[in-house]
Amino acid sequence: MKKIIMAATTGLVLGGLGVAALPTTADAAATWKVVKTKSYSDVAYYAKTTSNKWMWDLKHTKKIHNLKNYPRTTWYVYKQVKLQSGKKSGYYYQVINNTGKIKGLVYHGYLTKGDNPDDAFAHSAVVKSYGGGLAGIKSVREAAKLQADILALFPGTILNTSYSKDAQNDLNAGVSKTATYSKLNKDATATGIFTPYNWTSTSSKTNYTKLATAVLNAQGYTTSKRAKYKGYQIGIYATPHGYTSDYHTWPSGYGSFGIYLVPTGDSKLF
Repeated sequence: MKKIIMAATTGLVLGGLGVAALPTTADAAATWKVVKTKSYSDVAYYAKTTSNKWMWDLKHTKKIHNLKNYPRTTWYVYKQVKLQSGKKSGYYYQVINNTGKIKGLVYHGYLTKGDNPDDAFAHSAVVKSYGGGLAGIKSVREAAKLQADILALFPGTILNTSYSKDAQNDLNAGVSKTATYSKLNKDATATGIFTPYNWTSTSSKTNYTKLATAVLNAQGYTTSKRAKYKGYQIGIYATPHGYTSDYHTWPSGYGSFGIYLVPTGDSKLF
């Protein structure tokens, strides 16, 4: 097993968003201008309301969503803005949901800090294993995409989640002074393929399948060799990036992966 150099995990350190009480209503017909802004690192908030509370577009010209229709959503604050129209003013949060598909302005008094208690995804163990928060959620989705990319490069193999957990354990054991390797690591019938941390840099235009193929080819796992594992069970753990408190500023990218290939009882059946 090669030693793997990986960045240490650090939690997201987020400041509070304390603001003074301000008017909760705004005239959509009025012209509102931004007079003050402050950026934040995707701080989790949720709406604790059953009444009509609105999200506005980013220019505060029209209502786009009713918060009561999102009882299980965690909203992530990335900016606080002070809006002013004549003598009226108010503090609003620019928020986004965890898919990035919904974005808008919400009056600060409508939101409570923290993950929504009913947001199962935000509270899931797999998200927390990546540090939690929006960065953790992005990591889980990117890791799943990378796993699918790698699985496609081993046609005819059968994904085994237990072996994926062993791959995760042993990838981390390569950099941990206290973790122990799995029993699968000592199994002579198992083939292990592991990459070093931060094995490539990426951008939004990166072809991840092409990139993963190049990494496997460099280790001798060419197309013809990978085809010989048809019928094997495969475990795949992929981490899309190194853990850092400022991940939210990074482009999507892949860090490292671990693979185990284990013969199935009678591979001729597949």
